[in-house]
Amino acid sequence: MNNNFTTVDQYIALADQKQQALLQQLRTIIAHAVPDATETISYQMPTFRYHGNLIHFALFKNHLGLYPGPEAIIQFQKDLIPYKTTKGAIQIPFDKELPVELIEKIVRFNFEKLRHKSAPDWRRHQGKWTEAIDKIEQIIHELPLTKTIKWGSDVYTFNNKNIVSYGGFKNHFAIWFYNGVFLNDKAGVLVTASEGKTKALRQWRFSHAGEMDPVRIKAYIEEAIQTVKDGKEIKPDKSIVKPVEGFIKTALDNDPDLREAFHKLTPGRRKEYITYLDEAKQEKTKQTRLEKIIPMIFAGTGLHDKYKR
Repeated sequence: MNNNFTTVDQYIALADQKQQALLQQLRTIIAHAVPDATETISYQMPTFRYHGNLIHFALFKNHLGLYPGPEAIIQFQKDLIPYKTTKGAIQIPFDKELPVELIEKIVRFNFEKLRHKSAPDWRRHQGKWTEAIDKIEQIIHELPLTKTIKWGSDVYTFNNKNIVSYGGFKNHFAIWFYNGVFLNDKAGVLVTASEGKTKALRQWRFSHAGEMDPVRIKAYIEEAIQTVKDGKEIKPDKSIVKPVEGFIKTALDNDPDLREAFHKLTPGRRKEYITYLDEAKQEKTKQTRLEKIIPMIFAGTGLHDKYKR
């Protein structure tokens, strides 16, 4: 299955007719278990969320993969004996019917864990930036951009490439350009949000809406569109492959399926995961990060793939 999808409907439409029926059935089971859950695409997989991830799922060559997290798999390990499982995944062969009651129990188990968790409010500061939002939306409306929802925010794309987004924060309003590193920045206004980590993205910050010059902002966005037309993009660094050792080696040695999926990844993706775990100082943090990336590894995606689209 290719990665040309941004919604669950699009993901399902890419499957063959028989698999589409299977995915729609699974979708109905999950929605019935937690009617207030929301659908999204996370880690290149259909995902149901309720104050956090309830469950991911993905199609593979010979099975349907479910990713409810390690706690759920431990909780229902006896019920899952008929199925192949790993620390974070359940494999349902295509020749077996979906275990409806078991899937519902697993999803509700995760719901009970998450129901009292406060959902992050990404828009809590937007009220004070109404004028700024109106300005940027009027500018964007005049340009050949497509609005999408990514990472909980409005992201505007051109030819499926991320161009620009915006948001209000406590002390400033920001417009960010995903290919900002290639902009001439004649006004000298662009800043790097995370020095040393952010390669392409640049921000333009304002302390109040009165600072926003629509003509100048439009020119910057048009230049950003042109970078896509010109094919400009940051190429991955070519570097020495990091050895698999320490915490991640132990995890892979204890899970042959995870080890196989990990070694099928490109060297760059393997490096991303190794570095991500190595950067964690505490064992508990390493374990939490491992649980997060297990479904991504099984899905064959990289840690930072969502930022490269």
